[in-house]
Formats: sequence, structure tokens, C-alpha cells
Amino acid sequence: MDNTNFYSIYDLIKAYRLRKISPVEHLQNTLQIIEKLNPKLNAFISISEQTSIKQAKLSEKRFLSKTERKLEGIPFGVKDVIDIKYERTLNGSKSFINSKIKKKDAVIVKNLIDEGAIYIGKLHTHELAIGAPTLNGINKPSSNPWDLTKTAGGSSSGSGSAVGGFLLPFALGTDSGGSIRNPSSMCGIVGLKPSYNALLMDGVQPLARTIDHVGPMARSGKDISLVYSVLRRQHKVDRKPIEKLKIGVIEHFYNNDLIASDEVGMLFQKAVRVFEKNGAVISRVSLDKLQTYQKINGMIMAREGYLQFKKIIEDNEDKIDELTFNRLITGKFITNEAYQISIHRKKELSFKMDSVLNNFDILITLTNFDLPFEIGNIKDIKKYYMRNARSPFNVTGHPCISIPCGLSTSGLPVGFQIVGHYNSDNYIAKIADEFLSKINWKNISYERIYENLY
Repeated sequence: MDNTNFYSIYDLIKAYRLRKISPVEHLQNTLQIIEKLNPKLNAFISISEQTSIKQAKLSEKRFLSKTERKLEGIPFGVKDVIDIKYERTLNGSKSFINSKIKKKDAVIVKNLIDEGAIYIGKLHTHELAIGAPTLNGINKPSSNPWDLTKTAGGSSSGSGSAVGGFLLPFALGTDSGGSIRNPSSMCGIVGLKPSYNALLMDGVQPLARTIDHVGPMARSGKDISLVYSVLRRQHKVDRKPIEKLKIGVIEHFYNNDLIASDEVGMLFQKAVRVFEKNGAVISRVSLDKLQTYQKINGMIMAREGYLQFKKIIEDNEDKIDELTFNRLITGKFITNEAYQISIHRKKELSFKMDSVLNNFDILITLTNFDLPFEIGNIKDIKKYYMRNARSPFNVTGHPCISIPCGLSTSGLPVGFQIVGHYNSDNYIAKIADEFLSKINWKNISYERIYENLY
């Protein structure tokens, strides 16, 4: 059987149409790969085998009758904060083990299934999607497919690990402070935090509603764009090639406000030069200090997160990981006045970001400032986890996509972010795809992951 787990979404659809492989055969291949590799990666916490087989058989019939839908026969998984009918949503927490079985799919899951996508199973999340790696949750933390001793990031860790490890062509994650983009950067994949409120959150466990996002994670901008077109049906977006782009580079986030590691910073500068060599006009821009955004994002997340999980935090402290508890309990001591000031500052910062973006097609900056660190190393978690430039775009709500820009000397991926105007989600995904083709990322990731895992 062909090793189709290395296919992109577009590759799979083409293979199905040419009858080189059927959705049922590909599903069997997928389940075999998951059985082989999940013990190493800890990406999946559950597999819905019988349901997925039924869906694959239906997809096969549709291809034979030429009535296939946009994502017909494409397997996907969801972060375990997203509801699936007849399953529990555990949110990575022992507090939800006996929670009620869900009566319906989340809206975004229903949209995917209605277009032929095949739900495979639930993917690991750090407890309550709060971000910092959970060491005392329901399952072991997910491993990084580039180096199994390293973290896959979080909190959408299982999604990053499964897509980066070629177990799935795409998955869903959530992002309140970078939880799609962090694992995407660490696992060498593409992760889109959409425009705020662009996708319906019905059936997604809230953490902090004013900064929560849900979005797709895949291995190419083209695949992200296709999935997003199903999640949010919108008019066609004009594509401007790289050579016509006007780009603002946010350097002070990583070379002044905080200092990125030398290797990470150099790889991003190489990415900037790729844009320049291909004709883009590059300018340096200044925004508010990174710490300003981080403080506002942290204040909102702590306050809203505490109120969301107040009963669990106060009644079940013994069931919650220490890192999770410490991040949420601070919200108890944030006054309503301080919270309202943060919400007001959030609006101000959003307007200011807009005024800067009005002069450019996109902005770019690093995602994380350091390479993936060892799983379970508390000292590294405390040292490195907050060293990033992700939270500004949760605060402002602008669409933001993290994509790889190269490998460190130790063979670990580094990611950077492309930030767009509101509702330019598909546009920045197309730019991401063009950039990745320039650096031949598809072949780089295939060769390294195949050598490392297979």
C-alpha cells in the first residue's frame, strides 16, 4: 500500500479521483501509522475507528459516483476542548473525566464532516488549554516529531504532534495566547489563528472568550486555505504575489523588548531576505512594547479563565496540575476595575495595530524566541514558555499564521508569523504557501521526519 500519510490534502483528493487509492485504503493506512507511532508521540488520546470506517466507505462511494465534496475522504483530528457527538470533552483535565457525553458536534466539526472530512479522534491538550505544559494531566505530554525528547508546544500539542509527525494532514486547535501557533512553530507546520470571531465557537470549551480563537493546523498554506474555506465560507480573496508585497517587520519584539536566541533570530532574518530577494518591499515598524501586549493578554486570560473554571479551581485543586492552578488562581485577585482597564487597552491596541497595518499588506515577526525545550523540564518551562511574540495578535484579534522558516543546527524547526488585516485569513495562508515553496519546506520536513520516525 502506498505511504499516503505523507500526502497533502490536495495530493489525497487527486489520488482518490484518479483511483490510485481509495479513502478506505488511506484510512487503513492512517490507522496503522497511528497505532505504530502514537506510543512515541502521545498525540491522540482516543481513536474513533468504527465511525471513521463508516465515513470512509461513504466517501469511497461518493468518489465512484463523482459526487465528492470539498474535503471528501480527508482524515482529521480535534484538540480535546472541541465537542464530538457521543464523546466526552475532557479538556486535558481529571476534573472532566465524569463529565456528560456530548449530544452534538461542535459547529466547526459539523462543517468539516458535512464536506466529507473523516473524523479520526481526539488529540492531546495541555490542561484547560491554559498553555504551559501539563505534567499531571490525564495523559503524558505530546512529543515533538523532530526530536521525541522535546516538547511539541501547547496547548494544542497533540494537533501539532500529529500533523508534524504525518499522522494526519490537518487538525483543529485553539488559541488564546498562541496555542495554535506555538506547537505549529515547534513542530514545523502551519497554524492559523483566524480573525477574532471569524469562526463560530459553539461546542468549543471557552478559556477566555474575548481572546479565544479556533483554527486549522496543516503542513501547507494551501491546505490551510482549503480547510478554512470550509470552516468559513467567504468571497474569493485576490492574491498578491510576494514580489508585490509591502511588508512591515516587527523587530523590536525579539531584539529589544526581549532578546531571541541568536540562531532563532538569524533564521528569521534569512526569511526576511527571502521576501526581499523575491521583490517584496521591506520596512521596519514599531508597535507598543511586547510586554504591554503580554500583560494585557495575561490579565484577560487569568481573569476570564478563573471565572470560567472557578468551581473546578476552588473545589478540585487536588485534581489540577500545579502549573495550571497557579496560572488561573491569579485571576481571583484581579479586580473588576483592573479587568475593565485591560479590555479598554485591548481596544486601543487593536486600533493602533490597524493604523500600522494600513501602510502594509502584511506584518511579520518571530513566533517563539527559543528552540523547543525538553519535555517535563520545569526550569525550562518557566524560563522559555513566555518568550514569544504570539499574544499581541490575540489582543488585537488580527489573523495570524505561523509558518516554518528553517531548521536549527540541531535539526529543530523555527517558525515566524504573518499578520494580516482583519478577515484576510485566506490571503495570508496563500502568502505562507508561496514562501514555503521558496524554501522547499515540503521536502525538508518529509526527509527529516521520515528519517526520525519511520
